[in-house]
Amino acid sequence: MKVKQLELDLWDVLSTARQTPEDANFLIVFKLLDLTLVDLDTRSQLRIAGEAVCQITNLFCDRSSFLFEELRSRAASGEPIMADDAFDHYVRQSMVVDFDQFIEPLPSLTRKIPEQAKNGNSIVGAIEKEVLIQALEQESLLSLEEEFERAISTAHAEDVSSWVEAIAQYITNNSYPMRLQDLQTALKLPIVEIWLGLLLGDFKLEQRGSFYDSNKIWVS
Repeated sequence: MKVKQLELDLWDVLSTARQTPEDANFLIVFKLLDLTLVDLDTRSQLRIAGEAVCQITNLFCDRSSFLFEELRSRAASGEPIMADDAFDHYVRQSMVVDFDQFIEPLPSLTRKIPEQAKNGNSIVGAIEKEVLIQALEQESLLSLEEEFERAISTAHAEDVSSWVEAIAQYITNNSYPMRLQDLQTALKLPIVEIWLGLLLGDFKLEQRGSFYDSNKIWVS
C-alpha cells in the first residue's frame, strides 16, 4: 500500500509541476522518484522510471520554453537584465582530476661513480699548514710602495707627452667637441694611447648615449 501511494504521489507532483513549470522543483521530484523505486521489483522499476523520465523531460522543456519566452519579452524593450550568478548552476567553473593512480613510480637508478674518484686520480689533496706558510714566505710579494714605484716607472717609459701634444694640436686645428672614434681615425694611434693621452692631458670627456657605446664619447 505504501509503495502504491508513493507512486501516486510521484504522478501527482509531476502533474502539478506541469501546470506551473517555471516553479518546478526538480530536486524534490528526483528524491520522490528514488523513494518510489526502492521497494519495487525490476520490472516495475523500469516501467515507473521510464515514464517518470519522459514526464520530467517534458517538464524541463516546458520550463526552458517559459524562460526563453520571458527573455524574448524583455529583449523587446531592451537588453535582459541578468544577475551575475544567473548561470552559475549550469556552467562548470573548475575541474580537479587526480592522475596519481595512473603514474608509475620511477625505478631506482644506480649512481655512476665519477672516473677520477674511482681511479684515484683526483688532483685535490691536503697540505700541511707549516708547508703553506713557508711557501707564502718565500713568495716575492711587493709592498704598496714598490707597486706604486713600478707603475710610475712604466708610465714614464711611455711617450705620453707626445700623445697629449698630438691630441691637443688636432683638437685646436679642428672644430670641437669631436667624437673619440673620429679622433682615433685622424691620429692613427692605438685606442690605449688615445685614452692615456686624454686622461693625463686634462681633456674634457662627455658621454652621450649608452655607457658601452664608444661612438657616443665626445672630446673637447
